[in-house]
Amino acid sequence: MIANLQKPNLPNVNVPEKIIICLDVCYDDPSSLFRLGDGTTYTSINMLKRVLDFFIHSKNAINKRTEFALVVLKDTVPYFVQNFTNNLKDILSAIDYVNAEESKSESFDFQKLFEILKQEVEIPDYKQSDCIIPPPYVVRMIVLFARSNCIPVISQEDPYFNFLKKQLYFYIDILLAHEEDCALYKCAEVYDSLQDLDNGYSYVFEVSKNATKIHDCIAKLLAHPLQRPLQKNTDYTFSSKP
Repeated sequence: MIANLQKPNLPNVNVPEKIIICLDVCYDDPSSLFRLGDGTTYTSINMLKRVLDFFIHSKNAINKRTEFALVVLKDTVPYFVQNFTNNLKDILSAIDYVNAEESKSESFDFQKLFEILKQEVEIPDYKQSDCIIPPPYVVRMIVLFARSNCIPVISQEDPYFNFLKKQLYFYIDILLAHEEDCALYKCAEVYDSLQDLDNGYSYVFEVSKNATKIHDCIAKLLAHPLQRPLQKNTDYTFSSKP
């Protein structure tokens, strides 16, 4: 409890979420695969689709009013593919429809993504005088980035990004699925750049081609932003009282 006093005074309520899934469809090495315990293999895009299927069904089971939107991150440009919906068939069909593409660019400018958010997303206002009153919903963007040689460009001077960082009912979470041999790639640089999206309340995970770990990470993102602690204070161990 004391460790979480750094969090702002927000209502600890499971209000509906509007979740923007930013799915990176690009890959570095087409032969690089995730492998399950039974030997089944998945490409990066198919593994991301698999964990998103789990995530979406789980969030829907927790709160039927959860809505999902889909933005696809192609080589240099993001595309707004699916508007907010709580119809699982619509969002899962949109995800299933996207195809993998080879990564050719050395950088990806997130300013174009911020422009989409500005046009498509409305964030509830936070009023200090009404801080105990739950908002109608919160907005969360989950970035699933799959490239290890393409550096995200996140300008701290971007006016709309600076606006987003100040919104207490807007959250950005990050899951980086990178190549295993980071000596041959820019995994660390990509990870460091993605952390520029964090305003202090993000959950940030990185995983190589480890099927178990990527499922663990997506499960940790099920927690509601208004009800979870800061990531540095999380404890996923089970303990029993003596």
